[in-house]
This record gives sequence, C-alpha cells and structure tokens, in this order.
Amino acid sequence: MNLFERLTSGYPQGDVSPQDFIDHLTIGADGWVGAWIAIALAVIFGLLVYIIPIYLTEKEKVGPYPLWLHSFYCAADFMGIWVFLDAWRNYDHFLLFLLLAIGEAIWVGMEIYSLQRACTYEKDINFKPGTTTREMIKEIAIQVICFYVGLNFLRFELHDETMWKFWIFTQVLITIIPGLVMEKRQTRKGYNLWLHIVLICVALVSFNPWCNMWVAISPDFFSLEANPWYYIMGIICLFFSIRGLVQYLKLPKK
Repeated sequence: MNLFERLTSGYPQGDVSPQDFIDHLTIGADGWVGAWIAIALAVIFGLLVYIIPIYLTEKEKVGPYPLWLHSFYCAADFMGIWVFLDAWRNYDHFLLFLLLAIGEAIWVGMEIYSLQRACTYEKDINFKPGTTTREMIKEIAIQVICFYVGLNFLRFELHDETMWKFWIFTQVLITIIPGLVMEKRQTRKGYNLWLHIVLICVALVSFNPWCNMWVAISPDFFSLEANPWYYIMGIICLFFSIRGLVQYLKLPKK
C-alpha cells in the first residue's frame, strides 16, 4: 500500500484492550521502562496544564481556557474514573489502572474547581449580564452531560474499551485551543510563558513516534506505519502550540 492509499483508505487494525497495558507495562516485559517513562511524562504534563491555569486564575482572576473546554475535560475524565476502575477490577487489580483512576479523579477535582472559578471570575466572558448562579450551574451541567453522553457514544462506536483511541483528542484540544483563545482576547492576562512551554511539551510528548504513551501501549494501532494521521495531527498540534507561544511573545506585557 503506497502513501496515498494509506492516507485515504488505510485504517489501523484491532482494538486497544486492558491486556495491552498489562503486556507492555508489566515489569520485565520488552520495553517496559520506556513505556512507564512515556506514561509518566504524559501524566506530569497533563497535571501541569491544569495546575498552571489554576495558579493564573487565582492570581489574575481569569484563566486561559474557555468554559466549554473545562466542561469537556470534566466529562472525559469523569468517564475515565469508571473505565479504569472497571479495568482494575477485571484485570487482576493491575496497579496502573488504579493509578490512572486516581489521576482521573484528581483531574475532575481540578476541573470542577476551574468551573467554579469561571463562574466567579469570568462571568463577563462566559455568561450574559445578569445571569444568576443557578443559571450558570444549569448551563455548565448541560455542557458536561452533553459531552459525557457524546464521548461515551463515541467510545462505544469505536469499541474503545480503554478510551485510548479517543483520549488523544484531549491532547489535540489542549495544544490548539488556548493559543487561539488568547489571540482572540489580545491580552497576556490569564497566560504566562511557562504554560505555553508546557503546551509545546504536551505536543512533543504525545505525538513523537518514539516515546509516547499511546504507541507504548498499542504499537500496532499507533505506529507511524499503521496510523500516519495520528502523526499528521501531531504536527498540527505542535504548530499551533508553538504559534501560541509566538503570539504570546508579541502581545504587550502585563
């Protein structure tokens, strides 16, 4: 199959099951050290993309992400808690599944906190004047429910038992959206240099073909040969994350 055929009619085969995690992450398995390093890097940068914004929100009374992005991540990570707890229960209590479930719970906590702060500090950005607290909560609940149902629908359509197929879209959004939102706002307020550097690192860690946690768990599905669109998407994400940094440096200082 030539490159054109691979891009237009070639599809990666198979599914990503909990057994793939066990096969590649069990101590002593081929490449298990690199696989754990890839996951550790993804988790560390995944935490930083919320820890830094929470700091900025408290300091500057505005955050870098739009309201709907918090709602999306809240829905996705809430689903992840149950996905990984179920895998932990059904696959001999494999440690990583429990750690991932705990990590998802931490992310959900940060996302709920960020949604509350968006209602407190960013009412003028996210809601029309005079919106009551009850109405804000209602709007957020509708967003989260719609995302939760939609993502579960997508997961079942893809037969995505571990969320590994669609979960990469969390990285796509976090590397592209903040820079575009900042460009629209035309201010550095709610952003800083470190956040943009972290977003670039997220793109590199998530989409490099040698050591990313997706290919570490399922090389047959996420390898460059099997899934070239994955890496084309990575180039786009890296471009927009770098572009966000360039736009930040062009804006007037705080």
